[in-house]
Amino acid sequence: MEDVVWYRKPLLSDPVAILAFEGWSDAGNTASGCIENICGTYDVEPFAELNSEGFYNYQMRRPVVEVKAIGERNFHWPQTTFYSIEDYKLKREVILVFGEEPSMKWKKYSQNISEVLIELGVKRAVTLGAFFGQVAHTLPVPIFGVSDDPTFNSRFNVLPTNYSGPTGITSVVGHDLRSNGIETSGLWAAVPHYLSSGAYPKGIGALMNKTSEILKIDIDDSGIQSEGQQFDTKISKAMENSEDLAEYVSKLEEAEVSIEDSFSEDNLVEEIEDFLNSEGREF
Repeated sequence: MEDVVWYRKPLLSDPVAILAFEGWSDAGNTASGCIENICGTYDVEPFAELNSEGFYNYQMRRPVVEVKAIGERNFHWPQTTFYSIEDYKLKREVILVFGEEPSMKWKKYSQNISEVLIELGVKRAVTLGAFFGQVAHTLPVPIFGVSDDPTFNSRFNVLPTNYSGPTGITSVVGHDLRSNGIETSGLWAAVPHYLSSGAYPKGIGALMNKTSEILKIDIDDSGIQSEGQQFDTKISKAMENSEDLAEYVSKLEEAEVSIEDSFSEDNLVEEIEDFLNSEGREF
């Protein structure tokens, strides 16, 4: 059984790649939101996908059945999909890789992704990730970067990281790409932990802008910027209705929050969720 299912093989000239994966490395759907926004903006179609049969435990991640009509059902399986943007406005052709973190065979999974990108001539790539942190939504989104280039962080004004510990498929794929000669940078956005119940447009926009700078492409971010403004308005209203939340965010802005503070993070998250979901409000 072939691991890669090709629908067509695009003819590309010196393309770059952007990769993101749902799951452990995708706090607030921030990394996956970048790919989804780019796909929606450029109305792309998949040209290949990985065969999910060998990489997912269907008891852990079950397929979803959709009833279209009487006697007609569609099954949606976990998948990893490859898209291409062949648009001169971007200055360069782009391959997008978007998938769900697999349950097993991470090395083989990563190797398959590297082989597809190498076959299509990719020499530079950016992987996207996000994590929940004690950061304020009112401040610029902290972006951390990983690269083999010692000048990377200073050149692109991203924060260095010396994290050691459990990791996700994003880091494993990035490592495999670098091992196969693809110049790969990893970008991670810090997402306010008290906004953990939905997408974080501000983080999505920050990752998209930094990705465009690194890969030297123009990405239309007007849609996500508009969403970000609406999102900020909703959160501002939530803060007006909660003195605890307003004070907590103020402390985060001053970097004074500690585990000894009397605020209940769970209560703050619940308070924001209740406000945003009342009267039909959603993220």
